[in-house]
Amino acid sequence: MKYFKLLLALVFTIVVFIGLNGKFGSIPPMGKFLSPNQGFWQNEQDENLSTNMPIDGLESEVTVHYDQYLIPHVFAQNDVDLYLTQGYLTAKHRLWQLEFQTFAAGGRLAEIIGDKALEYDRQERRRGMDFGAEKALEEMQKDPETLKYMEAYRDGVNSYIKQLQPKDYPVEYKLLDYAPELWTTKKTALLLMYMTKMLAGGDSDLEYTNALKSIWKGSF
Repeated sequence: MKYFKLLLALVFTIVVFIGLNGKFGSIPPMGKFLSPNQGFWQNEQDENLSTNMPIDGLESEVTVHYDQYLIPHVFAQNDVDLYLTQGYLTAKHRLWQLEFQTFAAGGRLAEIIGDKALEYDRQERRRGMDFGAEKALEEMQKDPETLKYMEAYRDGVNSYIKQLQPKDYPVEYKLLDYAPELWTTKKTALLLMYMTKMLAGGDSDLEYTNALKSIWKGSF
């Protein structure tokens, strides 16, 4: 009986260990998520707004000042350092949003949240968001100055990402159980496509026309 209890305890421990470190549907691995040294508790720490930032690749000194509204103001000696620092700061404060929008534009959300996003991904691919980003990037690469700044922005984002340990990931990554990818110039183009769609991609003309017809029948 003693050995049976020990065996039962061992089996129970193994089941709990596997269960807490496995993903069930949309529920994240609770062992990792609740872990005090790498789980969501780490995201409860005060955000570091220090202006001493280890940004790789800077050519000259850059100063970042946060005003009373916590808006960062960047003072750089050259434009490359300016874009490099901007990439780093954007990643520091909005990494998950920044990356998630490129997944949305590229029709890749199913990679993160599963089959429920397939129809949305198909829609964005039919819309030509990825194709548009590639063509936009081709045009931007023809201008050496534009390409230089895009690469500086990319390097700034990646400088921040490379410093992260799993415990440092924004809480959204922990909830969805994945890690950030390194940034690319194509991701910047995808982000521009996403913003273009959001600001000027309305496709409700048919609905609005029908509404007008129903209200002002004599005008049509």
